[in-house]
Amino acid sequence: MNAIQTPSLRTEMPFSHAQTSRVDQLHRKLIAEVAASGCLRPATGRTVARAMFILAAYAVAYATLLADPGPAGRALAIAALAFISVQGGFIAHDAGHGALSRDPRVAGLAGQLFHTLLTGLSYAYFQHIHRLHHPHCNDRARDPDMQSGIVSMYPQSALAKTGLGRLISLHQATLVWILIGLQGFTLKIDGLRFLWRNPRATRVDQVVVLLHFALWLVPPLLLLGWGQALLNYALMSVLIGYYVGLIFMVNHIGTRVIEPGESISFFMQEISVTRNLGASRLDDLVFGGVNNHIEHHLFPSMPSARLRSARRITREFCRRHGIPYREMSWCEAAREVAQHVRAMSALVPR
Repeated sequence: MNAIQTPSLRTEMPFSHAQTSRVDQLHRKLIAEVAASGCLRPATGRTVARAMFILAAYAVAYATLLADPGPAGRALAIAALAFISVQGGFIAHDAGHGALSRDPRVAGLAGQLFHTLLTGLSYAYFQHIHRLHHPHCNDRARDPDMQSGIVSMYPQSALAKTGLGRLISLHQATLVWILIGLQGFTLKIDGLRFLWRNPRATRVDQVVVLLHFALWLVPPLLLLGWGQALLNYALMSVLIGYYVGLIFMVNHIGTRVIEPGESISFFMQEISVTRNLGASRLDDLVFGGVNNHIEHHLFPSMPSARLRSARRITREFCRRHGIPYREMSWCEAAREVAQHVRAMSALVPR
């Protein structure tokens, strides 16, 4: 792990006006360095090639599953579809941030195709929660990713738990690694609820999500029967849940929690609540570029294909100016998450 701290910029301390002004100046300097490097330019060619590969691979894996290839082929096709679906989600994620195109129609088309159609997760719902997450990252009162009725991620949440939430939070150090497999279902269900509550604003999502379920119910039911069709979809959703959960739960959990009304600059908030994971090209592939999570939060409209280059610039900039910069392996991050959820579990009333 690489974490550098200096007394003038310690993230645990409140910032004076002079310190905030200095941090804002440093942020502007970093933006200028990153912009000069070309990292903020679109990566159209690489993104289009990646998108075409995802669509082709999804079609091949889906057709393989419909052909009923036997247990081994079926397992391989389901695993491939889960992996490809999440990779498609990364394309939609870029689209939602304006990293693919500044044209909202193009971004919306990519989001509906790669999120709503391929995975069944409403693109409008994802945009809704993600737009709240970024400006309020790890703010316990405003970040939707910090809110959970069953898991406790900060002391106030642990102390307030009752009923089933209290029971699960008491044992969350173990259960959290099991429950993340349900995210493939819960995200879709939450998306459907969002569509139900916002019928006029989500008409496109409603049509596309129906196409998704038609894709995964009609041909499989006709060719494979109810049991196998539903089991295939359930297994794929569980694998998607584990993939998404194991990627995203290590980005922020166990880092600093921002208190309601706390005064902190955008730059220092994103630096102090975010950790980077492995920096290899394999890591970039598996994590869709968001292993470079500090850079993604500092420059959310940057194409994920350019985050790797921005990471080198940001890391060196932080070293020069004595700013904390946290990067570690996935295993190190998972250990920190495990320690944090165990500490929160100990606060739950017995």
